[in-house]
This record gives sequence, structure tokens and C-alpha cells, in this order.
Amino acid sequence: MQGKSASEIIETALWDLIKTEGYNSLYFKIMATTEPCDPEENEELTRILDQMTEEDLEIVDSYELPG
Repeated sequence: MQGKSASEIIETALWDLIKTEGYNSLYFKIMATTEPCDPEENEELTRILDQMTEEDLEIVDSYELPG
């Protein structure tokens, strides 16, 4: 693992754990990029994300925004 920082190694290990233990990776991705929310909102988001399937996560359309 030469050439990788400690944080890169930890991040890789975390995503491997999430995948192998069956945790909802979308939950972690969303929660890592959003502002903290109150416990009720967190519980609601968790419940919604846990019900999502792989099909829900598929990209069905894509658009190129004018730049």
C-alpha cells in the first residue's frame, strides 16, 4: 500500500467493510456530504434509504447542463 496516505487506506477499508457487512452505502455517502440533522430527521432518512434497492439507484436518464 505504498503511495497511499493513511486516510486513503482508512477510506478504502471503510467502504470495503460497508460493502461486505451489507450496510447501506448510499446512506453513508449522503450523510458524509450533508449538514448534520436532528435525530428525527436522521431516523427518517435512514428508514427511507434502507428501503431503497439497487434498481432505485440506477441512472435512467442523464442530462448535460449548459456551461
